[in-house]
Amino acid sequence: MSLIQQRQPLSHEEELKYAKLAMEWYGWGSPIGLGILLVALAAAAVLLRIAVYGF
Repeated sequence: MSLIQQRQPLSHEEELKYAKLAMEWYGWGSPIGLGILLVALAAAAVLLRIAVYGF
C-alpha cells in the first residue's frame, strides 16, 4: 500500500492551518519573487556598467 493510501484525511483545523501557511508564501519572499528580484538586480547592474563604461 502506498503512503497516500495509508494517510488519514486532515481535520478541518489542520486544513485551515496548512491553507493559511500556503497563502502566506507569496510576494517578494517567495522563490519566484526572489528569482525575479535577482534577475532585475543583475539587469540593473549590467545597464549601469554599460552606462558608465560603454560597450
